[in-house]
Amino acid sequence: MKRPFVTLCIFLFSGILSAHIFEYSISLNFVFYSLIISLIVFLFTEEGFVISILITTSILGYYLYNHSIIGDILVVSAPQNVIINARILNEGSFKKGFSVYEVEIIDLYLEKSNKNIKVYKKSQLKIYESTLNSAELLIDDIIEIRSSNITKVLKRTSENELNSYELFLKSKGIEYILEAGIENIEINSTSDYRKNKFRQKSYKIKIYIEDFLDSTLDSENGDIAKSIVFGNQGYLSEEKLDIFSKTGTAHIMAVSGLHVGLIVIIIDNALKLIKVGRNTRLCLVILILIFYSYMVYFPVSIVRAVSMYALYVMAYFLNRRYDSINALFFIACMLLIYRPLSIFSISFQLSFVATLSILLLSPIINKKLGEKIGFLAPLVAITLSAQIGTLPIMAYYFNQISVISLVTNLLIVPLLGPILSILFIGISVGLISFELGFFINQISNSLLSYINWISMKCAIIPYGSFEVNQIKFKYIACYYILLGTIYFLYKRKESKNLKEELMITYEL
Repeated sequence: MKRPFVTLCIFLFSGILSAHIFEYSISLNFVFYSLIISLIVFLFTEEGFVISILITTSILGYYLYNHSIIGDILVVSAPQNVIINARILNEGSFKKGFSVYEVEIIDLYLEKSNKNIKVYKKSQLKIYESTLNSAELLIDDIIEIRSSNITKVLKRTSENELNSYELFLKSKGIEYILEAGIENIEINSTSDYRKNKFRQKSYKIKIYIEDFLDSTLDSENGDIAKSIVFGNQGYLSEEKLDIFSKTGTAHIMAVSGLHVGLIVIIIDNALKLIKVGRNTRLCLVILILIFYSYMVYFPVSIVRAVSMYALYVMAYFLNRRYDSINALFFIACMLLIYRPLSIFSISFQLSFVATLSILLLSPIINKKLGEKIGFLAPLVAITLSAQIGTLPIMAYYFNQISVISLVTNLLIVPLLGPILSILFIGISVGLISFELGFFINQISNSLLSYINWISMKCAIIPYGSFEVNQIKFKYIACYYILLGTIYFLYKRKESKNLKEELMITYEL
């Protein structure tokens, strides 16, 4: 196979999707026997071995989905004599009347029998009537939650019982929902659980960056800057998010390949200025990207982008040809094997579909537009190809299609590189001199004001965006089948024309 991971990923995907549709469960033994049969077939025919491996991959996907849905039993009921010890995994998001954290359940302490049961399960914790701010429950804090406060345990045994929100939680690896009042949660300062110093260091750096941006930028611009830097839309108000959604520029608030590419360019050029060699630069960039990924809690989009860059660097050091499409599907395979329910995550869908669309469609669009619009062709090609690929997904989840998005992206996206570069310089200089860092960030302040102004003006353009009713899955499938058919017919025609040109050249 020319691109083996493309085919393997398709069969793995089909197995996961089949398991989601049908109720029948299979055991791990069934997967093991399928692999044994594939190895036996290999002794007789190589072609048969390939087919057997693909079928086994599909069966593996089926099994992994069932295993992820069923999960393990943590607590059948919540007895009064159970205390849950949990570790805070990320900063809390604050809603009206409660706050939400992601935690890792470490153990269950059974007071009646004086037993500790080790668990290590990722959960969502809702704290009601909370007046806490993000500084009081810090990342890596160990907290005690009394069992009387557990109001819901996320545990399902059949995919038919899972609603969309539960699938979303499962796709993030969250197994349970815990609910508690703030008065019944205590920070366990005597816990002997070893804290992750690397995580704490990254968190402190993030807090410094947030404080510096808040101190050196206008209030609204500071929120936009933090959203761009950390890929977290939680800094923005619902009204501001709606504006960016209508103009099709909300993607700049999500850490993606665009962010990773800009970080690579900025860091690589900075290291060039101090005469760092290419091999050392590549390694340092990888380390910085991993640290940045840690700081923003490893969203699927950045895992995909950083992994693709890491594979590129690996191919460079091994002197092997880098195939971006095969690399993309390899990463998709690894993520789906690790967490099959990621397939239901909007981040996973948008990240991989947008990247695949850019890889396949942007060269064609760029070629067609190159002679007509000149230097703008690459940017238009990337923006348009991503929009074509993700159109039905955006319509399905957000019930909205932005018509003006191509224009707003052309006006805003080219500024992201300069903004991130200036912010990076300002933040770095601010460590030495706050006044000088403040002065540098005034340039970013002006650029962010421009982005804010453009997005607001474009959002009120009549018919710039329109709402759509809930789209059925069959229409989404038809869209992608039609798009794929058009692409392959075009490539086939292009290949035929190339052969004819080569034949004419040979005859001449």
